Amino acid sequence: MPRLLVDANIFLELELGQSRAAECREFLSGVARGKIKATTTDFILDSIGVIMEDRGSPPTDIAKFFSSLTFFKGLLIHNLGLVGRVKAAHEMENQNLSFDDSTSVAAMRSLDIKEIVSFDRDFDKVRGVARIEPGTVISRIQSG
Repeated sequence: MPRLLVDANIFLELELGQSRAAECREFLSGVARGKIKATTTDFILDSIGVIMEDRGSPPTDIAKFFSSLTFFKGLLIHNLGLVGRVKAAHEMENQNLSFDDSTSVAAMRSLDIKEIVSFDRDFDKVRGVARIEPGTVISRIQSG
C-alpha cells in the first residue's frame, strides 16, 4: 500500500472522543504498528495542538499526544518549511482551498502522495488527490 497523508481530523476524532473515534483508533493503531505507512506535516501537528487547547485539553494531554507519536513505526513527519508554505499559498489560489487544506495538498504534491485520509470533503474537489476515510484503509488491509 502506498504512503498516505493523514489529516488533522483523524487524530482529533480520537483525541477528542468524537463519534468516529473507534474507526480512527483502529486506523492509527495500524500506523503505530507500521502496518500502514503514513505521513503528516508539522503544520497539521501544530493545528492539532491549537485545537486541543481550544477544546480545553490540559497541557499534559497535549504533551502526551505529541509524545505518543514518537512510537508510531509507520509515521513520518514532513516539515513544510517556507517553500512548502509558499507552495500552499499557490494551491489556495489554484484549488480554491483554505490555507490549512492547501498545506496538505502542497505536501502531497512534494512527496508524490496521492491519497489523504480525511473526513474533510473539501479534498474531494482537488485534482490529483483522492480522499479516503480510515475505514476504507482498514478494509483494504483486511482484504489484501
